[in-house]
Amino acid sequence: MLRFLILSAALAMAGDARPPQRVTHAAPSAAPGEALPVHVGGRVERTTAGFRHQWPGIYFESAFRGDRVTLRFDDPVNEWRVSVDDKPPLSIDRPGKADVTIDGVGGGAHRIRLDKVTESAAPTIFGGFFVGTGNGLPAPRTHRRQIEFIGDSSMTGYGARAYRLDCTPEQVRATTDTPDAFAALAAQQEGADYQINAISGRGLIRNAGGSAPGGAMTQLWSRRIPAESSPFVDPAWQPQIVMLKLQADFVGLRPDARWPNLATLVADYAASYGRFLAQLHRRYPSAVFILWWFDTQGAPPDQSAMLREAELQISATARAAGVRDLLFLPFPASNFPATACHGHYGVDEQRRIADWLVAAIRAHPAFWDGR
Repeated sequence: MLRFLILSAALAMAGDARPPQRVTHAAPSAAPGEALPVHVGGRVERTTAGFRHQWPGIYFESAFRGDRVTLRFDDPVNEWRVSVDDKPPLSIDRPGKADVTIDGVGGGAHRIRLDKVTESAAPTIFGGFFVGTGNGLPAPRTHRRQIEFIGDSSMTGYGARAYRLDCTPEQVRATTDTPDAFAALAAQQEGADYQINAISGRGLIRNAGGSAPGGAMTQLWSRRIPAESSPFVDPAWQPQIVMLKLQADFVGLRPDARWPNLATLVADYAASYGRFLAQLHRRYPSAVFILWWFDTQGAPPDQSAMLREAELQISATARAAGVRDLLFLPFPASNFPATACHGHYGVDEQRRIADWLVAAIRAHPAFWDGR
Protein backbone atom coordinates (compact mmCIF):
# COMPACT_ATOMS: atom_id res chain seq x y z
CA MET A 1 0.00 0.00 0.00
CA LEU A 2 1.27 3.44 -0.86
CA ARG A 3 2.05 5.69 2.07
CA PHE A 4 1.53 9.41 1.66
CA LEU A 5 3.00 12.25 3.62
CA ILE A 6 1.77 15.76 2.91
CA LEU A 7 3.95 18.56 4.14
CA SER A 8 2.56 22.06 3.69
CA ALA A 9 5.62 24.12 2.96
CA ALA A 10 3.27 27.06 2.34
CA LEU A 11 2.63 27.22 6.07
CA ALA A 12 6.34 27.66 6.82
CA MET A 13 6.05 31.41 6.36
CA ALA A 14 3.14 33.78 6.03
CA GLY A 15 2.22 34.55 2.45
CA ASP A 16 4.37 31.75 0.95
CA ALA A 17 2.46 30.50 -2.10
CA ARG A 18 4.71 27.55 -2.89
CA PRO A 19 2.79 24.28 -3.40
CA PRO A 20 3.17 21.55 -0.77
CA GLN A 21 5.70 18.79 -1.30
CA ARG A 22 4.22 15.33 -1.51
CA VAL A 23 6.21 12.21 -0.62
CA THR A 24 5.14 8.83 -1.96
CA HIS A 25 6.67 5.46 -1.03
CA ALA A 26 6.27 2.61 -3.53
CA ALA A 27 7.87 -0.68 -4.51
CA PRO A 28 10.98 -0.19 -6.68
CA SER A 29 10.19 0.48 -10.31
CA ALA A 30 11.99 -1.28 -13.14
CA ALA A 31 12.58 2.12 -14.76
CA PRO A 32 12.80 4.86 -12.12
CA GLY A 33 14.12 7.41 -14.61
CA GLU A 34 17.42 9.08 -15.44
CA ALA A 35 20.03 8.66 -12.71
CA LEU A 36 21.45 11.95 -11.49
CA PRO A 37 25.17 12.58 -11.04
CA VAL A 38 25.87 12.61 -7.31
CA HIS A 39 28.32 14.38 -5.05
CA VAL A 40 28.99 12.00 -2.15
CA GLY A 41 30.15 12.97 1.32
CA GLY A 42 31.58 10.11 3.37
CA ARG A 43 32.84 6.62 2.66
CA VAL A 44 30.76 4.49 0.32
CA GLU A 45 31.15 1.50 -1.95
CA ARG A 46 29.81 2.23 -5.42
CA THR A 47 27.95 -0.82 -6.75
CA THR A 48 25.51 -1.50 -9.58
CA ALA A 49 22.71 -1.19 -6.99
CA GLY A 50 23.89 2.20 -5.76
CA PHE A 51 25.94 3.49 -2.83
CA ARG A 52 26.63 0.91 -0.14
CA HIS A 53 27.57 2.47 3.18
CA GLN A 54 27.72 2.08 6.97
CA TRP A 55 29.63 5.01 8.51
CA PRO A 56 27.43 7.78 9.99
CA GLY A 57 26.99 11.23 8.51
CA ILE A 58 26.94 10.10 4.87
CA TYR A 59 25.36 12.66 2.55
CA PHE A 60 24.46 12.88 -1.14
CA GLU A 61 23.88 15.99 -3.26
CA SER A 62 22.48 16.34 -6.78
CA ALA A 63 20.75 18.88 -9.02
CA PHE A 64 17.84 18.56 -11.44
CA ARG A 65 15.07 20.35 -13.32
CA GLY A 66 11.37 19.79 -12.94
CA ASP A 67 8.72 19.21 -10.32
CA ARG A 68 9.64 15.74 -9.02
CA VAL A 69 12.52 13.48 -8.07
CA THR A 70 12.71 9.85 -6.95
CA LEU A 71 15.09 8.43 -4.33
CA ARG A 72 15.79 4.69 -4.29
CA PHE A 73 16.54 2.86 -1.03
CA ASP A 74 17.36 -0.60 0.21
CA ASP A 75 17.53 0.34 3.87
CA PRO A 76 15.29 -1.03 6.64
CA VAL A 77 17.23 0.51 9.55
CA ASN A 78 18.20 4.16 8.99
CA GLU A 79 16.40 7.46 9.16
CA TRP A 80 17.19 9.93 6.38
CA ARG A 81 16.62 13.66 5.97
CA VAL A 82 16.09 15.14 2.52
CA SER A 83 15.91 18.79 1.57
CA VAL A 84 15.16 20.42 -1.78
CA ASP A 85 16.51 23.94 -2.16
CA ASP A 86 15.45 26.00 0.87
CA LYS A 87 12.26 24.06 1.54
CA PRO A 88 11.68 22.44 4.95
CA PRO A 89 13.53 19.11 5.26
CA LEU A 90 11.57 15.87 5.07
CA SER A 91 12.19 12.77 7.19
CA ILE A 92 12.33 9.36 5.52
CA ASP A 93 12.42 6.78 8.31
CA ARG A 94 13.50 3.19 7.58
CA PRO A 95 12.22 3.16 3.99
CA GLY A 96 13.13 -0.47 3.37
CA LYS A 97 13.31 -1.48 -0.29
CA ALA A 98 11.42 1.36 -1.90
CA ASP A 99 11.32 4.19 -4.37
CA VAL A 100 10.48 7.43 -2.57
CA THR A 101 9.16 10.15 -4.87
CA ILE A 102 8.98 13.82 -3.94
CA ASP A 103 6.77 15.96 -6.14
CA GLY A 104 5.36 19.43 -5.91
CA VAL A 105 8.79 21.04 -5.62
CA GLY A 106 8.00 23.53 -8.39
CA GLY A 107 9.41 24.00 -11.86
CA GLY A 108 12.90 25.09 -12.76
CA ALA A 109 16.29 24.01 -11.43
CA HIS A 110 16.67 22.50 -7.96
CA ARG A 111 19.33 21.19 -5.65
CA ILE A 112 18.65 18.17 -3.44
CA ARG A 113 20.54 16.88 -0.43
CA LEU A 114 20.08 13.62 1.47
CA ASP A 115 21.61 13.12 4.94
CA LYS A 116 21.91 9.88 6.87
CA VAL A 117 20.58 10.69 10.35
CA THR A 118 21.16 7.51 12.36
CA GLU A 119 23.88 4.92 13.05
CA SER A 120 23.77 1.41 11.59
CA ALA A 121 25.50 -1.79 12.65
CA ALA A 122 25.55 -3.20 9.11
CA PRO A 123 25.77 -1.77 5.59
CA THR A 124 22.71 -0.60 3.66
CA ILE A 125 22.22 0.93 0.19
CA PHE A 126 21.09 4.25 -1.19
CA GLY A 127 20.27 3.61 -4.83
CA GLY A 128 20.50 7.19 -6.06
CA PHE A 129 18.34 10.07 -7.31
CA PHE A 130 16.22 9.72 -10.48
CA VAL A 131 14.33 12.20 -12.66
CA GLY A 132 12.60 12.27 -16.02
CA THR A 133 14.82 11.90 -19.07
CA GLY A 134 16.65 15.11 -19.86
CA ASN A 135 16.03 16.70 -16.47
CA GLY A 136 19.40 15.88 -14.92
CA LEU A 137 21.93 18.59 -14.09
CA PRO A 138 25.61 18.31 -13.09
CA ALA A 139 26.19 17.43 -9.46
CA PRO A 140 27.14 20.25 -7.08
CA ARG A 141 30.87 20.87 -7.00
CA THR A 142 33.04 19.50 -4.25
CA HIS A 143 34.30 22.00 -1.70
CA ARG A 144 37.94 23.01 -1.58
CA ARG A 145 37.89 22.56 2.17
CA GLN A 146 37.81 19.01 3.54
CA ILE A 147 37.67 17.91 7.17
CA GLU A 148 37.63 14.40 8.61
CA PHE A 149 36.27 13.50 12.03
CA ILE A 150 37.36 10.33 13.82
CA GLY A 151 35.63 9.49 17.04
CA ASP A 152 32.72 8.19 19.03
CA SER A 153 29.13 8.84 20.09
CA SER A 154 29.42 12.61 20.50
CA MET A 155 30.22 12.89 16.80
CA THR A 156 27.34 10.61 15.81
CA GLY A 157 24.80 12.64 17.76
CA TYR A 158 23.91 9.66 19.93
CA GLY A 159 20.41 10.18 21.35
CA ALA A 160 20.74 13.93 20.77
CA ARG A 161 17.03 14.53 20.18
CA ALA A 162 16.09 12.95 23.51
CA TYR A 163 15.29 15.08 26.53
CA ARG A 164 16.00 12.35 29.03
CA LEU A 165 18.96 10.34 30.30
CA ASP A 166 17.27 6.94 30.47
CA CYS A 167 16.72 5.60 26.94
CA THR A 168 15.92 2.21 25.48
CA PRO A 169 17.91 1.00 22.44
CA GLU A 170 14.98 1.95 20.20
CA GLN A 171 14.79 5.40 21.75
CA VAL A 172 18.51 5.85 21.12
CA ARG A 173 18.04 4.86 17.47
CA ALA A 174 15.06 7.14 17.03
CA THR A 175 16.74 10.18 18.61
CA THR A 176 20.27 9.92 17.21
CA ASP A 177 20.97 12.82 14.85
CA THR A 178 24.36 12.98 13.12
CA PRO A 179 23.56 15.97 10.84
CA ASP A 180 22.70 18.04 13.92
CA ALA A 181 25.75 16.93 15.91
CA PHE A 182 28.81 19.11 16.31
CA ALA A 183 30.98 17.52 13.63
CA ALA A 184 28.57 18.01 10.74
CA LEU A 185 27.50 21.43 12.01
CA ALA A 186 31.08 22.69 12.34
CA ALA A 187 32.02 21.42 8.87
CA GLN A 188 29.04 23.15 7.31
CA GLN A 189 29.78 26.40 9.14
CA GLU A 190 33.25 26.26 7.61
CA GLY A 191 31.97 25.42 4.11
CA ALA A 192 33.78 22.07 4.05
CA ASP A 193 33.07 18.61 2.75
CA TYR A 194 33.38 16.12 5.57
CA GLN A 195 33.63 12.52 6.66
CA ILE A 196 32.40 11.37 10.07
CA ASN A 197 34.24 8.14 10.76
CA ALA A 198 32.86 7.49 14.21
CA ILE A 199 31.08 4.70 16.08
CA SER A 200 29.34 5.08 19.42
CA GLY A 201 31.26 3.49 22.27
CA ARG A 202 34.46 2.91 20.30
CA GLY A 203 37.75 4.18 21.65
CA LEU A 204 41.29 4.38 20.34
CA ILE A 205 42.45 0.99 21.66
CA ARG A 206 39.73 0.04 24.16
CA ASN A 207 35.98 0.40 23.76
CA ALA A 208 33.56 1.60 26.43
CA GLY A 209 33.08 -1.03 29.10
CA GLY A 210 35.60 -3.28 27.37
CA SER A 211 33.06 -4.16 24.65
CA ALA A 212 33.88 -5.47 21.17
CA PRO A 213 37.57 -6.28 21.78
CA GLY A 214 39.51 -6.05 18.54
CA GLY A 215 37.06 -3.49 17.18
CA ALA A 216 38.52 -0.20 18.39
CA MET A 217 39.07 2.70 16.02
CA THR A 218 42.70 1.86 15.34
CA GLN A 219 41.38 -1.33 13.72
CA LEU A 220 38.31 0.16 11.99
CA TRP A 221 39.36 3.60 10.78
CA SER A 222 40.97 2.45 7.53
CA ARG A 223 37.89 0.52 6.36
CA ARG A 224 35.44 1.57 3.68
CA ILE A 225 32.69 -0.30 5.58
CA PRO A 226 33.33 -0.77 9.33
CA ALA A 227 31.90 -4.30 9.33
CA GLU A 228 34.19 -5.39 6.48
CA SER A 229 37.95 -5.46 6.02
CA SER A 230 38.23 -3.77 2.60
CA PRO A 231 40.13 -0.47 2.88
CA PHE A 232 38.78 2.92 1.89
CA VAL A 233 40.67 4.32 -1.10
CA ASP A 234 40.05 7.76 -2.60
CA PRO A 235 43.08 9.79 -3.70
CA ALA A 236 40.87 12.89 -3.95
CA TRP A 237 40.18 12.79 -0.22
CA GLN A 238 42.99 14.81 1.37
CA PRO A 239 41.50 16.74 4.29
CA GLN A 240 43.27 19.85 5.47
CA ILE A 241 42.01 19.17 9.01
CA VAL A 242 41.54 15.88 10.87
CA MET A 243 39.70 16.23 14.17
CA LEU A 244 39.84 13.32 16.63
CA LYS A 245 37.76 12.63 19.73
CA LEU A 246 38.78 9.25 21.12
CA GLN A 247 38.15 8.94 24.84
CA ALA A 248 35.75 5.99 25.20
CA ASP A 249 38.83 4.01 26.28
CA PHE A 250 38.34 5.29 29.83
CA VAL A 251 34.58 4.65 30.12
CA GLY A 252 33.70 1.75 32.40
CA LEU A 253 37.32 0.88 33.13
CA ARG A 254 37.76 -2.45 34.91
CA PRO A 255 41.18 -3.93 35.68
CA ASP A 256 42.12 -6.79 33.37
CA ALA A 257 45.22 -8.63 32.21
CA ARG A 258 46.12 -6.01 29.61
CA TRP A 259 45.39 -2.91 31.69
CA PRO A 260 45.50 -3.70 35.41
CA ASN A 261 45.16 -0.02 36.33
CA LEU A 262 44.60 3.45 34.91
CA ALA A 263 48.32 4.19 34.60
CA THR A 264 48.95 1.23 32.29
CA LEU A 265 45.96 2.17 30.11
CA VAL A 266 47.07 5.80 29.84
CA ALA A 267 50.60 4.73 28.87
CA ASP A 268 49.30 2.34 26.18
CA TYR A 269 46.81 4.97 25.02
CA ALA A 270 49.54 7.59 24.59
CA ALA A 271 51.86 5.26 22.68
CA SER A 272 49.02 4.06 20.45
CA TYR A 273 47.74 7.58 19.81
CA GLY A 274 51.16 8.69 18.65
CA ARG A 275 51.39 5.73 16.26
CA PHE A 276 47.87 6.39 14.99
CA LEU A 277 48.71 10.01 14.22
CA ALA A 278 51.81 8.84 12.37
CA GLN A 279 49.60 6.51 10.32
CA LEU A 280 47.17 9.33 9.57
CA HIS A 281 50.04 11.63 8.60
CA ARG A 282 51.27 9.08 6.07
CA ARG A 283 47.79 9.07 4.54
CA TYR A 284 47.25 12.84 4.80
CA PRO A 285 50.73 14.44 4.77
CA SER A 286 49.39 18.02 4.59
CA ALA A 287 46.75 17.70 7.30
CA VAL A 288 46.52 19.52 10.61
CA PHE A 289 45.44 17.33 13.53
CA ILE A 290 43.11 18.62 16.24
CA LEU A 291 42.70 16.42 19.31
CA TRP A 292 39.69 16.86 21.58
CA TRP A 293 41.61 16.61 24.82
CA PHE A 294 40.97 16.15 28.52
CA ASP A 295 40.22 19.16 30.69
CA THR A 296 42.28 18.43 33.80
CA GLN A 297 41.02 21.35 35.88
CA GLY A 298 39.89 19.86 39.16
CA ALA A 299 41.38 16.45 38.40
CA PRO A 300 43.52 14.70 41.02
CA PRO A 301 47.20 15.71 40.68
CA ASP A 302 48.32 12.19 39.76
CA GLN A 303 45.80 12.00 36.91
CA SER A 304 46.72 15.47 35.66
CA ALA A 305 50.37 14.43 35.62
CA MET A 306 49.59 11.22 33.71
CA LEU A 307 47.61 13.10 31.08
CA ARG A 308 50.27 15.79 30.72
CA GLU A 309 52.88 13.08 30.18
CA ALA A 310 50.57 11.41 27.65
CA GLU A 311 50.22 14.68 25.75
CA LEU A 312 54.00 15.11 25.61
CA GLN A 313 54.50 11.54 24.42
CA ILE A 314 51.82 11.78 21.73
CA SER A 315 53.25 15.06 20.50
CA ALA A 316 56.81 13.72 20.39
CA THR A 317 55.82 10.60 18.45
CA ALA A 318 53.70 12.57 15.99
CA ARG A 319 56.37 15.17 15.37
CA ALA A 320 59.01 12.50 14.90
CA ALA A 321 56.77 11.09 12.15
CA GLY A 322 56.67 14.48 10.43
CA VAL A 323 53.46 15.98 11.79
CA ARG A 324 53.96 19.74 11.84
CA ASP A 325 50.61 21.00 13.11
CA LEU A 326 49.07 19.34 16.15
CA LEU A 327 46.57 21.08 18.43
CA PHE A 328 45.46 19.63 21.76
CA LEU A 329 42.09 21.21 22.49
CA PRO A 330 40.95 20.71 26.11
CA PHE A 331 37.18 20.40 26.19
CA PRO A 332 35.52 22.36 29.04
CA ALA A 333 32.96 19.66 29.82
CA SER A 334 31.53 21.51 32.82
CA ASN A 335 30.24 24.20 30.44
CA PHE A 336 28.15 21.75 28.42
CA PRO A 337 25.40 19.86 30.29
CA ALA A 338 24.94 16.31 28.99
CA THR A 339 21.19 15.77 29.33
CA ALA A 340 20.37 13.44 26.42
CA CYS A 341 20.43 9.62 26.31
CA HIS A 342 22.92 8.04 28.74
CA GLY A 343 24.64 11.32 29.51
CA HIS A 344 25.21 12.50 25.95
CA TYR A 345 24.84 15.98 24.50
CA GLY A 346 21.45 17.14 23.24
CA VAL A 347 21.00 19.12 20.03
CA ASP A 348 21.28 22.49 21.78
CA GLU A 349 24.61 21.56 23.37
CA GLN A 350 25.78 20.03 20.09
CA ARG A 351 25.30 23.42 18.44
CA ARG A 352 27.28 25.11 21.20
CA ILE A 353 30.06 22.53 20.86
CA ALA A 354 30.15 23.17 17.10
CA ASP A 355 30.58 26.89 17.80
CA TRP A 356 33.39 26.07 20.27
CA LEU A 357 35.20 23.99 17.64
CA VAL A 358 34.67 26.54 14.87
CA ALA A 359 36.10 29.28 17.10
CA ALA A 360 39.21 27.16 17.66
CA ILE A 361 39.62 26.55 13.93
CA ARG A 362 39.09 30.19 13.03
CA ALA A 363 41.75 31.17 15.53
CA HIS A 364 44.15 29.34 13.17
CA PRO A 365 43.01 30.31 9.64
CA ALA A 366 46.17 28.86 8.11
CA PHE A 367 44.90 25.38 9.03
CA TRP A 368 42.84 25.44 5.82
CA ASP A 369 45.83 26.27 3.65
CA GLY A 370 47.33 22.78 3.58
CA ARG A 371 50.98 22.25 4.35
